[in-house]
Amino acid sequence: MIAALYVETDGCYFGIPGVVAWDITRDARTYAGPHPTVCHPPCARWGRFWHGSTRKPHQFELGADDGCFEAALACVRRWGGVLEHPADSHAWAAFKMAAPVRH
Repeated sequence: MIAALYVETDGCYFGIPGVVAWDITRDARTYAGPHPTVCHPPCARWGRFWHGSTRKPHQFELGADDGCFEAALACVRRWGGVLEHPADSHAWAAFKMAAPVRH
């Protein structure tokens, strides 16, 4: 079994044998194991436009994702698996992790 966390409702992880999909209705921050995870925490508050529109900047706080990235990272560290986030995400530095290498 694999737990796919923070995924789109009825998206590509739904209906795959051996995959338990956790969409927004299940609140993946509450996942307590025991299966390895594929985590897709929201990136909107960590990406290039974390602050909002360039026409209306700084309407949001950097990293304000209700603890989703932190919870996803804890799941991957505890249960194993993969954490998917953009290469330019500010989350890598915020959690003292090396950013993905570009080729």
